[in-house]
Amino acid sequence: MPQPMTEEQFRQSIVAKYRNHFEHVYTLHEFAQAAMQTYRSYTSNHYEASLNLIFGRAYKAYDSIRMLCEVASCEDAGVLLRSLLNLMVVTRWISLDPAKRAKRYFDWYWVSLKLDAEKSPDRVPPSWLPTIQRHFAAAKSQFEYMDKKNKLKFSEQWYQPEAHSIRDLFKQVDLTKQYDEAYSPLSSIEHSDINSFFAMTATMDKSSDEKRLEIQSDLFVPRYLQNAFQYFADIFRTCVKTIPLADAAKLELIIEAGTRFYADDMKTRGMVPY
Repeated sequence: MPQPMTEEQFRQSIVAKYRNHFEHVYTLHEFAQAAMQTYRSYTSNHYEASLNLIFGRAYKAYDSIRMLCEVASCEDAGVLLRSLLNLMVVTRWISLDPAKRAKRYFDWYWVSLKLDAEKSPDRVPPSWLPTIQRHFAAAKSQFEYMDKKNKLKFSEQWYQPEAHSIRDLFKQVDLTKQYDEAYSPLSSIEHSDINSFFAMTATMDKSSDEKRLEIQSDLFVPRYLQNAFQYFADIFRTCVKTIPLADAAKLELIIEAGTRFYADDMKTRGMVPY
């Protein structure tokens, strides 16, 4: 009976199997890592500050997806991939009206704290309340609007009333297809729907009476790596246009090479590139 692989041996086998797919992910990761280490995070307005926060969050999600794909933990990678896609859409949506939307993005912090203080007063120190109230009072007018019945309403999400849902955000940045074909299916993993177990069952060993789930199925590794590359590259590109994170020309060369490889890979597999 063959000896089971160690975690490191398994990781090496997955990386070797999809070496070219990982190569472009690694190249973009190394370039972003250098940017993280050299950029000093100086920002002069809400938009630059929001991009600074978004890039850091996006980098961590991208890096985590990379590591999870290395050990074929695709369900966990899928949850983070959905988050990264959401972040890409938020970045694009803010960039359409940066001054206004970035300020709303930041000021929602005080709305959230105000709601927390009202719902769970023991969680918020009393000494914080005057500061929270002062900032909330200054920010709240951005989130007040009149509904169709001419009644004053207060937004339930930071992007309302310009957008009414996550799907609406996707629609307004011309990514409705990505919502239907990526965000929605990935949501089944987040919510543990039955479809989230597809990879485990589709690749399970059915040659014997004793059937086993393929817990570490690598079925989705190639596409998850491709999507993570695309989403993070899109965020990176938007950020570089505004804050001096990295050399924009070098970034474009990395993105072009990766995009070309993944498109050709899909064609060879009989799939339509996206």
